[in-house]
Amino acid sequence: MKAPADRPGLFFTPFPVEADRHQFDTYPALHSLGTDTKVMPNHDCYCSMNIYPILTILLLPLMAATLLAQDEATGVVFHDTNQNGIFDTGETGIADVLVTNGREVVKTRKDGSYQLPVTDDTILFVIQPKGWKVPLNEFNLPRFHYIHKPKGSRPDLKYPGVAPTGPLPDSVNFPLTPGIQGNTFSFFAFGDPQPYSQRDVDYFRQDIVEQARTELEPVAGVTLGDIVGDDLNLFDAINEVIVQMNRPWWHVYGNHDMNMDARTQEEADETFERVYGPATYAFQIGDVVFIGLDNVLFPNPISDKFYLGGFTEKQLAFIENLLAHIPEDKLIVTMMHIPLYDEGWGDSFWDPHREAFFQLFKNHKHTLSLSAHTHTQNHHFFDHEEGHWPHINAPHHHYNVGTTSGSWWRGPLDERGIPTTPMRDGTPNGYAILHFKGNQYTYDYRVAHGPRDEVMSIYAPTAVPYNTEWSYALLSINFYNGSADAKVEFRVNGGNWWQARHKETVDPQYAYNRFARDQLSNPPPQKSLPYPELSSHIWTGRLPTDLEPGIQLIEVRVTDRFGRVFEDATTYRILPKP
Repeated sequence: MKAPADRPGLFFTPFPVEADRHQFDTYPALHSLGTDTKVMPNHDCYCSMNIYPILTILLLPLMAATLLAQDEATGVVFHDTNQNGIFDTGETGIADVLVTNGREVVKTRKDGSYQLPVTDDTILFVIQPKGWKVPLNEFNLPRFHYIHKPKGSRPDLKYPGVAPTGPLPDSVNFPLTPGIQGNTFSFFAFGDPQPYSQRDVDYFRQDIVEQARTELEPVAGVTLGDIVGDDLNLFDAINEVIVQMNRPWWHVYGNHDMNMDARTQEEADETFERVYGPATYAFQIGDVVFIGLDNVLFPNPISDKFYLGGFTEKQLAFIENLLAHIPEDKLIVTMMHIPLYDEGWGDSFWDPHREAFFQLFKNHKHTLSLSAHTHTQNHHFFDHEEGHWPHINAPHHHYNVGTTSGSWWRGPLDERGIPTTPMRDGTPNGYAILHFKGNQYTYDYRVAHGPRDEVMSIYAPTAVPYNTEWSYALLSINFYNGSADAKVEFRVNGGNWWQARHKETVDPQYAYNRFARDQLSNPPPQKSLPYPELSSHIWTGRLPTDLEPGIQLIEVRVTDRFGRVFEDATTYRILPKP
């Protein structure tokens, strides 16, 4: 979404050249024509200080919260040898660990100590470094933060937020224990469980978690927003299911996880903060730095209604300050809920925010971003022309992960009594597994309640007349996790391989199943599937009809963008000659 011409001040707020130097310490530059680097006294904190006119992406109302009176927090990041969470005598501090207040990012000193400014609405947190791990609570949720909110959340919120925390402790310490030492690992990505009831939570447990928990490779996982479906009381129920994954589990904030009675952006995630901690955070495993981002602007800063995809100035400052500490050869994986690209039904992401976000990665070309939200599965590649991605020869890959709830737990019930719930692009519900080796990655998509090697569906006619026109013998292949650069081929009866054509169209099997329901005089009581949408991973071809009548074997061979080959097959029948 672009800035309206009549409201430019909402998007770009310039600092005057003569502005007080402290302003630049408080609001690090997001866009600059020229920058200088300054270290804040006593903080070892990177900030950008403009000496030329600056354009900063922010909303003035969101800026007000940073103008609260500030205090100083101090503490130690330490090796918790006895794992009791307390900095005991004999335990040692850990140097060069990143700690943040959600804006400034500092490194711990040689003794593990740090110092950061705080306001009355600050979450301090440690950024899990390579080779270490933060503690977990009884639900395997990372406990890496301290909330400083002396007065607590607004007390009349429908769903409780943070209770008053009282005065700032003399020392806010963060325990760490040794973690994964290598650079090769796998990681779960779940999109939108989005339960609206306990029954939906049970579907999620039976259809997703009972299968996924048997996967041996992933060391941790993330839910990419819409953890629940508006009823924030279900956070507890979903946590009782996620704990069965038996590994650390991070959470991204989604538009159905918000306090709908919030009056400001700051109030919208109060319940999320109480349960999960900061909605923007980071951690490292191996050579991969993961950044979790709340990219739901609520209320919508343009219309004051509903929500819009974008970032706050504070978030962008946090990313800028964090990346200043990250070597250029590391892989940066950003995790958010709303995709960075505009969805098919209209503008869903604020264009200036996307451009500001991309410019922060000018020194980091090894990147990947993850989202969910759309209840479809897509791979989008941003180049220099789209979104002003700064690396001409290294496009930014945005993976919009398919959802665990599919089409919101809708559709006919299977033999277990669970909705089949395929997504509108024909992708079955399921989850992703990302595989990392250094700063390189691959990914797989697992179909819920399906064979481990199921990666595609093939739609072909059951029977066709002999020697009919090609339009009566169409082949459609849905490579669920495919991108446009995949190569899809097919052959009939062991003959020559023909290349299928990539085409954005609806999945014919999904469309048939959905529209058939409309013709029923007495449809079943289950919620119907939504109508189909264009799929970005369909390939089509023409099947020959002039072969000897009888059963014909169709073989399909798919080569993905990583060179991996997948195969499947089906049949069709040519009717006897007239």
